[in-house]
Amino acid sequence: MSQYFENDLKLKDEPNVIHFELMNKNYVLQSNTGVFSKDKLDMGTRILLETVLKEEKKPNRVLDLGCGIGPVGVVLYQNWKSDIVMIDVNEKAISLSKENIERNHCKATVKCQNGLVEEDGLFDCIVFNPPIRTGKTIMYSLFDQCIEHLDGNLYIVIRKQHGAQSAMNHFVEKGCNVQRIAREKGYWVLKIYCQ
Repeated sequence: MSQYFENDLKLKDEPNVIHFELMNKNYVLQSNTGVFSKDKLDMGTRILLETVLKEEKKPNRVLDLGCGIGPVGVVLYQNWKSDIVMIDVNEKAISLSKENIERNHCKATVKCQNGLVEEDGLFDCIVFNPPIRTGKTIMYSLFDQCIEHLDGNLYIVIRKQHGAQSAMNHFVEKGCNVQRIAREKGYWVLKIYCQ
């Protein structure tokens, strides 16, 4: 069975549309098979977005890492009008992200690449719903890449049962300040600042 972080070209095309409301604004996103949370806004993503929008003042440069079809980038642009960069490894998700950015009258730089590279530079704010199914090695490598590119706050949503405490410990071991700023329906939202 295919995973949302794989580029499975054999998957049947089944386009659909996702509608959701967040912070009194309505959003419409195009979706398809082979992407993360293909038929609704994922609960973890919703909790992450609601928390970040309450917690963070408008940053200048924002990274939506593992952007999928683009709900985080779209919502944050609509609320902040910041310089948004969206990155995902899944080609179909990236194609849909570009479509959704345009459909929702947003502006963003959308890149299909595996994690962060030096040229991506620094971000005032990184928002990340990590791909748990890739395994701990890849996920923690992405955490470390976030630290290297962070010049502000990193926000991560992770279920308690999927290793939220271990993730907190990892960031503390790396010398970062970590706060759990939200806890809802088994999800923790972590705010990380590294000096």
